[in-house]
Amino acid sequence: MLAAAPVAQAQDAPRLSLDDAIRLALANNRSVANAALNIDKAANDVATARSRRLPQFQVELQASQLLQPIDMTFPRGAFGTFEGIGPIPGTDATVTTPTQLSIISTLQASQPITQLFKLNLNVALTEASKARAEEQLRDTQLALVSDIKRIYYDIVQTQSAYQSNQRSIALLEELNRVVAARLVQQVALKSDALNTEAKLARAEVSRVELQDAIDIRKEQLNQLIGRDVRTPFSVSPMPEAIVPVVSVEAAQARAIDARPDVRQARLALTQAELSRRVAKTDFLPELSIGVSFLTPMNINGAPKQIASAALQMKWEVFDWGRKGRALASKDVEVLQAQNSVRDTEDRAALDLSAKVRAVETARARLKALRAASDAAHESARIALMQYSARAALFADVLQTQSSAADADYQIQQALATFWAARADLERAMAEGI
Repeated sequence: MLAAAPVAQAQDAPRLSLDDAIRLALANNRSVANAALNIDKAANDVATARSRRLPQFQVELQASQLLQPIDMTFPRGAFGTFEGIGPIPGTDATVTTPTQLSIISTLQASQPITQLFKLNLNVALTEASKARAEEQLRDTQLALVSDIKRIYYDIVQTQSAYQSNQRSIALLEELNRVVAARLVQQVALKSDALNTEAKLARAEVSRVELQDAIDIRKEQLNQLIGRDVRTPFSVSPMPEAIVPVVSVEAAQARAIDARPDVRQARLALTQAELSRRVAKTDFLPELSIGVSFLTPMNINGAPKQIASAALQMKWEVFDWGRKGRALASKDVEVLQAQNSVRDTEDRAALDLSAKVRAVETARARLKALRAASDAAHESARIALMQYSARAALFADVLQTQSSAADADYQIQQALATFWAARADLERAMAEGI
């Protein structure tokens, strides 16, 4: 009853299919959520870069007070002597600015002209950064889906091993009953009974270890899904290895351009080229047009409002070679990015070929183990019947039973290995999401 309790609990738990696990993980996993937030951040950076191409408005307000009065003296006739009027001013005149609070407000609007070329390049640069963030999200999602599949198949394989262990226990219990009956009839050795009991005890220890492994992997899957790790669930049986065969050439032709790492390397090259073009714009003069309104308040003798329009040019004629060295550095970055693209594409091709071959190897091994498993189970059944009819040795029964249990374990391992290799191939081909 204690041995059957975990199985009964697993059967009562809600069924979680692999597709549901992937859907929940993509919706709730925190690593995926952080990668998606990086896209939102990059989108804000793009909007910020675009806004710099628009007219800039600035308001400045300055309040000040003189520490001592300013006296300006205009001598008699300082502005000339006119016929019929006389000298202006007629006498020495002093204009005093008292130590009172004075305020100057300035409103300025400016529009960059030649800088627009550089600003447009910066917009393209931030858009490339956003595209890289999107590819990083795809990469995170593909890695998550691959991990989900690996853990899910591991749970299914471990549960199959658990069930195989239960069958072994049932077979050992039947063998133990037969040995006990023959021991009473004094046609079996005491060592046979002790060996059977020891083997049964080891099988029960394996059952506990397998159940612990199932619980640990379920907790890990719950954590990846983004829910309470203690949430109970059961899994669907592992499907048969009937997926279509993919050739190395077809996988490389179909998947290299779709892989996130290749796309990120190409986007990095685009960014390096854009950065080089931005560095070249530093050689151009900066030309802007602006309008300003200045309003002095509480200043004696100052006009009430001053309006002006200006065309401003700024150009650093001599920079001691700084701009040239900066451009040369960008040229090196472009060469490095080109090398990274070629290296990433080559590594992607090698990875795809290795993953395809791993799937085909796992498929062939699984086919061979199925045939061996059928033969081992048939030998175990015949040996037990022969032992019951006193036509076989006890050691033969133990040997065939051990071979059958080992064949079951190996075939489940091979099936899990196949689907894990298939999950790795799907990730390498940027599929699964």
